[in-house]
Amino acid sequence: PDVLSIPNEINADLTDFFISPFKNEAYYHFKNDINGEQNSTYQLITSIMDNDNLLYPQSVLLAKSLYAMSLSENITKGEFYVIKFKNCCYDGQLVDAVGLFKIEKKEIFLQTTIENSQLNIQLQSGNGFEKIDKGCLAFNIERTNGCIVVAFDKATRGDNAFYWIDSFLGLQQNEDEFFQTQQVMNMCHDFVRNQLPQQYNITKDQQADLLNRSMEFFKENDDFSLEKFSECVIQQEDIIDNFKSFKNNFERSKGIHLDEEFGISPNAVKKTQKIMKSVIKLDKNFHVYVHGKRDFIKRGFDEEMGMQFYQLYFANEE
Repeated sequence: PDVLSIPNEINADLTDFFISPFKNEAYYHFKNDINGEQNSTYQLITSIMDNDNLLYPQSVLLAKSLYAMSLSENITKGEFYVIKFKNCCYDGQLVDAVGLFKIEKKEIFLQTTIENSQLNIQLQSGNGFEKIDKGCLAFNIERTNGCIVVAFDKATRGDNAFYWIDSFLGLQQNEDEFFQTQQVMNMCHDFVRNQLPQQYNITKDQQADLLNRSMEFFKENDDFSLEKFSECVIQQEDIIDNFKSFKNNFERSKGIHLDEEFGISPNAVKKTQKIMKSVIKLDKNFHVYVHGKRDFIKRGFDEEMGMQFYQLYFANEE
């Protein structure tokens, strides 16, 4: 086997096939070691960056390493690709990059041909566009800091959701504005949903109101300030003290540092806003989505029914 050369007529389409799945703004870097051992994936990728002739032999080693991690029954098998890209544009400069990709499930499609005026139809399997399950693109830049890396993994649960980025690639997210915004939003969500109910007699509609005000703060401001956020959103002095203490515990548990002031990343807000949805779940009968105007929601207890209730006030029904 040898390195595959791509024909010019399909080069652009094939490049788009592998590059287009990278849609988020999160940047990573390779860690030097994984669980106390040298990050072999990082070493193999940088050797490919330095020498085109090592693309095939190092790809074999990468495939064997990935295969060893894929033996668990919880990890999906698939096809693995290693590609070297020339002259990628990053931050206004041209740099080479190495991409690792895994496709876990082929698509079934119809292949039609006409021979001697006869239509023939066959079922074929192949890799469709937007079907790449896991990807990594490492730019040959900032090598002393573990390169600049973008990555994605469509898996969301179980072992399959962690081994690609954490165990195989050994990546750590850069603590930039995207990271800070995303993590502080996660922290706010955890504080409102998990911490407050343990220490205060807070109702679901009050939690919904806090999440809505938190979301409005991130959407309406260009910069985050812990003091400003506490004053505008949380407001109560004792809860503010609790929130700041929760921030310290959150940092320790995650092994990260969250700045008290940073520029808010609109892309991170857009990506993370789904966890800030304010939903009141009532038994298994109703879900109430609250987008604002907490004064238009009243909670009470019906003595005759022996059940709690919410009253919702509105001007128009759509």
